Amino acid sequence: MTAKNHILMLLLIFLTFTVKSQIKFGIKEGLNFSTQSELGMLWDNNDMKTGFTLGATFDYRFHKTISLQTELNYKRKGLAYEQNEPDGKKDINNSYDYYNIPLLIKGRFNEELGLTEQWSVSFYSGPYYSYLRKAESEVEESGQTIVTDYEDESNNYDWGMVFGGEVARVFDKGELFLDLRYEMGLHDVVKNDDIKNKVIGLAIGYRF
Repeated sequence: MTAKNHILMLLLIFLTFTVKSQIKFGIKEGLNFSTQSELGMLWDNNDMKTGFTLGATFDYRFHKTISLQTELNYKRKGLAYEQNEPDGKKDINNSYDYYNIPLLIKGRFNEELGLTEQWSVSFYSGPYYSYLRKAESEVEESGQTIVTDYEDESNNYDWGMVFGGEVARVFDKGELFLDLRYEMGLHDVVKNDDIKNKVIGLAIGYRF
C-alpha cells in the first residue's frame, strides 16, 4: 500500500470516528472578572479586574446526555486594588496571561427541562491546568504609570476546578452558545504568598 493510500485510510478512519462520536468543534470569546484570595475565600477586599478569554472547544458527545469537553484557551486573569501610602494613593493592577486547558464532564438536561430540539441547557465541572505566558504589574501613582515584568515573582503554572453552565440555540449546521463559569484556583499565583486565582467568566461562541 502506497503512502497516499495510507493517508486516505487514516483520513477515512478519522472521519468515521468523528461522525460516530459526535465530536463538536467550537470557537469562543468572552470576558473574565477576576480577583485573588486565600484558599477557602470566594472574595477579598479588592476590585474586580476585567480580562478576556479567546479559545477553541472540543465536545465529545459519547452519550445521549453526557459528554466530555476540553478546551484550549488564552486567558487574562489578575488582581486590582488600591494601596494607601504616606505620600499618596497607588492603583495596582496585576495581569496574568495563561494558556488554559480544562477537562470537563458535561451533562445536558433538555428532556428534564421540557425544552424543544432548538434549545440545549448543560451543566459541567472538572479540573483545569494553566501555563503562565506573561505576568505584569502596573502601578499608577500621581498621574504616572509604571509597568514592570512580574514573572520572576509568579509561579509558571496554575491549576484548579471549573464549575459552570451553558445555554445553546441549536441550528441545522451548528450551535450558538452562551457560557457562564466559575474558576477556583488551587495553586498559589505568586511565590511565597497564599493567594489563588478566582474568576467568573462569561463567553459567547459557535459550535460546528
